[in-house]
Amino acid sequence: MPDLRNALRGFLLLDLFVRLLVWTGALGLSIGAFNALDLWPKESIVGAGFGLAWFWAKRAGWCILFFNVFYVAELVVLRLLVPTPKEGRYPITGRRPSRQLVWSGLLGALAKARYEAPFPGFLVFHIANLPPMCWLMGPIFGPKSRSCYATDPRILDPQGVQLGRNVVIGFNATVAAHYQERDALTIKRTIIEDDVVIGGHAVVYGGVHIHEGAIIGAGAIVLPNTVVGANEFWGGVPAKKIRDLPALDEVQAT
Repeated sequence: MPDLRNALRGFLLLDLFVRLLVWTGALGLSIGAFNALDLWPKESIVGAGFGLAWFWAKRAGWCILFFNVFYVAELVVLRLLVPTPKEGRYPITGRRPSRQLVWSGLLGALAKARYEAPFPGFLVFHIANLPPMCWLMGPIFGPKSRSCYATDPRILDPQGVQLGRNVVIGFNATVAAHYQERDALTIKRTIIEDDVVIGGHAVVYGGVHIHEGAIIGAGAIVLPNTVVGANEFWGGVPAKKIRDLPALDEVQAT
């Protein structure tokens, strides 16, 4: 097995560059917009009374909102520039990595920039999941989803994950569209259908297909290429079928 340190260092360097690019770009655009719209207070905040201090705080809040909107918009634009990796198994032991792994690494850096946005990007989750930006983030950045969340689930490969309607993903759960072996990385789409519940801290690997109405218990680990049937409850490490659940239309009829 070759030494992978250089490859990992290369990814860290790429991640650093992407984060710095998105952060400085959003900061520059938000400051430029404020200048163009003449939104900065005319009086200095130094020695200001409560009224002027509150006015400064409100304008700072607007500037932070501008930053978050531009931050999400940059993620969408950068995603358009990166090809979507093709499904398949790709060796990681060669001298030159497959282009599909390069694209996957670039998209991974963008996903990290989305889920680990630096200050003042604490509204990135909200902006990305509310109209009008959600209409761009879903189809372009991913995941393709007809659901909304109170907390941002960790979707490691948003371009390869498809989520149906009314999907609930618990706190700190992780959904991927890949899995790694000792000498290769496999990219495979993950599909989660309507009305699925994934408990907190659960992990769903690439190639998994969870059919409608199923529940994945908290802390469960769903192994690659697993098929979870409709209205089934799975749990454990690794996750296994525990029992069947009544269909939702049966529950609503009672």
